[in-house]
Amino acid sequence: MKPESTFLFTSESVGEGHPDKICDQVADAILDECLKHDPLSKVAIEVAVRPGLVIVFGVVHSIALLNIDAIVRLVLRDIGYSSPDQELDYHTCQIMDYVECRSTPDISSCVEPSENEAAGDQGMAFGYATDETPQLLPLTLDLAHRISRDLKAASIKGILPWLRPDTKAQVTVEYMENQGRMIPIRVHNVVITAQHTPDVTVERLRQDIINKIVHKSIPSKYLDDRTVYHIQPTGDVGVTPSGKFAGVTGRKIVVDTYGGEMQVDRSAAYMARWVAKSIVHHRLAHRCLVQLSYSIGIAEPLCIFIDTFGTSQHTTEQLKKIILKNFDLRPAAIAKALGLIDPIYYQTAKNGHFTNQDFPWEQPCDLVL
Repeated sequence: MKPESTFLFTSESVGEGHPDKICDQVADAILDECLKHDPLSKVAIEVAVRPGLVIVFGVVHSIALLNIDAIVRLVLRDIGYSSPDQELDYHTCQIMDYVECRSTPDISSCVEPSENEAAGDQGMAFGYATDETPQLLPLTLDLAHRISRDLKAASIKGILPWLRPDTKAQVTVEYMENQGRMIPIRVHNVVITAQHTPDVTVERLRQDIINKIVHKSIPSKYLDDRTVYHIQPTGDVGVTPSGKFAGVTGRKIVVDTYGGEMQVDRSAAYMARWVAKSIVHHRLAHRCLVQLSYSIGIAEPLCIFIDTFGTSQHTTEQLKKIILKNFDLRPAAIAKALGLIDPIYYQTAKNGHFTNQDFPWEQPCDLVL
């Protein structure tokens, strides 16, 4: 293997306690609460946090009666912010509720639930799949998310009793590209920063994270004596890895989706991922990118773009015919097929939109060719 034939690619994951992810989880918990009581709810929520304060604002069109204060405190408790010496204590933090409940007939008239429901806004959504992993996600992202999940589990189970909720993980993999396929060779480096209680030494933290997390999360076949570990590289004790503790919704979209491979919007992106994953799952391609473009007031997508990076024996037009034969890409049909009016969103905000294989869009469709 020639050195010049390889390249490095990096993906990041953040823990549930990262301030930006706190905001995402609060917003989606509010959405779930609306959908529990009113499947036709229209919800546009933004959240911002800083030490001791959560601000929630936006517009909700729903018959649900919301207790924003209670929802926020439940999310913070679930994440693990339950101590007065943390940036946010669910018992005592201040919560400012600026959520308006009102109707928007100019938009809602376009999106009444029907077979030909139109798109509620214009925009593009991407779906991506690659056969690097069983989940058909990039290996870098899969490994970074594994580390985040294992850190959370280690905190809950007491394996790392000194660990606090705010964590960050980054994994760089060395790849070789062969006829459009990205073939992982080895993990080049791992970066992990973890918020923790002051009583643990940096030396113990580094040793525990390598032995109890990294070696569990990353298969040994990808690790070698050249793999570099940057664990708590600044040596800070008890300091949040996010720097100054502040966060807003929607700032971790790369973390939540494909780890920098592609960026996406939301519900149409779930459909695009379902399409791309089904194509790769059925070995119609080794890698697949699907873009769906919509316009407000129009049900059918304006454009379907497909790129298999030279890894498919089928032409673009052949794949497009397969997609249109198997998937209804109208908004109402997407919502029905993927259960998008169900209260499922809080879980999507925790550890990536495409890592939980129980989500409907992660179940490959039985394609009719």
